[in-house]
Amino acid sequence: MLKRLILATFACLTVACGSDINPAPKQTVMLASEPAQANVPANDDNCVAEASWFPHSQTPFPDGNTFNGKTNCAFHRWSWQMFLWLTQPVDGKPRFLKMQSPYDMLGIEDRESMLPRLTKSAHPRSMDEYLQAGTEGILIDQNGKAVYYSQYVNDEFVNFIEGKHPDNKINLTIPLNVQQFPADKSFPVNAIELKASWKILAPDEDTRNLYTMESSVFKLANKNGKIVVDDKSSMKVLLGLVGFHIAGVVKGHPEMIWATFEHQGNAPDVPADYDFSNPTTAVSKDNFTFYKANTPYSGCNINPANSPVLKLDQDKQTLTPVTQMCRRYALGNDANQTTMSVPTNIKVVTDLNKSVASQFKDAGVWSKYAEVGAIWFKGPNRLKPGMAIATDFEGDQQLLIGSLRLSNASIETFTQTQSTMYNCFRCHNTSQRFPDDTKLAPLKPMNLNISHAFMNIYFWSQTLQLQASAASTH
Repeated sequence: MLKRLILATFACLTVACGSDINPAPKQTVMLASEPAQANVPANDDNCVAEASWFPHSQTPFPDGNTFNGKTNCAFHRWSWQMFLWLTQPVDGKPRFLKMQSPYDMLGIEDRESMLPRLTKSAHPRSMDEYLQAGTEGILIDQNGKAVYYSQYVNDEFVNFIEGKHPDNKINLTIPLNVQQFPADKSFPVNAIELKASWKILAPDEDTRNLYTMESSVFKLANKNGKIVVDDKSSMKVLLGLVGFHIAGVVKGHPEMIWATFEHQGNAPDVPADYDFSNPTTAVSKDNFTFYKANTPYSGCNINPANSPVLKLDQDKQTLTPVTQMCRRYALGNDANQTTMSVPTNIKVVTDLNKSVASQFKDAGVWSKYAEVGAIWFKGPNRLKPGMAIATDFEGDQQLLIGSLRLSNASIETFTQTQSTMYNCFRCHNTSQRFPDDTKLAPLKPMNLNISHAFMNIYFWSQTLQLQASAASTH
């Protein structure tokens, strides 16, 4: 059974055309069959998949200790290889479903169901996610169902936080230890954290091209004029994986490579030549999972959360209005940007997606997913405490490279055009963090703050201490 699936606030998705998961019209992100070029040396001019990655059931782990990041292609190849390795079947399930969640690390036992999240709460009992990237929002699919999210961390991450790693012997699930921990200490090579987005599937939906699993999810309820999570009531549902974030440390890049993948049928790309002076024209004439054919750009990515138009049918567990999703930046880049690395990055992602597609043989539904893009720091070992990372440049030196407008349409639906949030590093940074609850101690500027899973553990552990203290006095 999948544990601790959560609807995160930093992820604001849009979902459309419930039963129209396959097929989807070809978009920039989509894969096309081409002859394999596995024996050709990979570089930015010819970025191809390794023959050793296939068959999918035998993809080797992409060891970050051997990483040589001299080209854009190297970062995207690490991303694709990691996706293939994480989705390999292990005892009948994808490998990533065998990993722990941040809840597991603190022994929290009341998160067996996915937690749909509408707004942040300062209430200590809520155990919601603190300070996640993005706007408060809820993605509603074409069937009126909320999209849910889950988080995972690997053993390298867990052992480091629990003080069982060669690089760290201090238990960082204890807040006082975090407060005394060296601010410039980073996560070790091969530490990874993941986030997945899941759509509730209707009984009549075609699931042949989608990874599915059964899970329980918390219901929503109308209370005091607001829509809230009813964490005392859950329901069993069939879920389809629609989005997948990967963040992992490789040699020389403690900031992590941030890569994201989507199901190919999620949403249309806004055409590069779209006339934004007339946003009432259609983005696409085709239906997608999260987009109704002929919806104009002005109707895309509208966040209904905290709006009086948002309504819940509590008996049916459906919400209105549905969200129409468009992918504002194909492959995580604005084709009109003048940054020299942008054309290179677009070509690399396109070539590698095609190369992987040409070599899929045994991957089944996993061949229906593709990389949207990845982002990282230009140059090695540039992470330091107190970086707000509010710009692509640090002084006169380029800091960010790769997919500079990277968004997963099912995880960052409502942040794609916000300059403070339109790529991973706008929210994942090393600056100081202050919780909503003033009873909790803030988190000092430190390299580990690049991870929201780490930040959640820090604030959640304080919440648990408050709960235990309150219980002991009654």
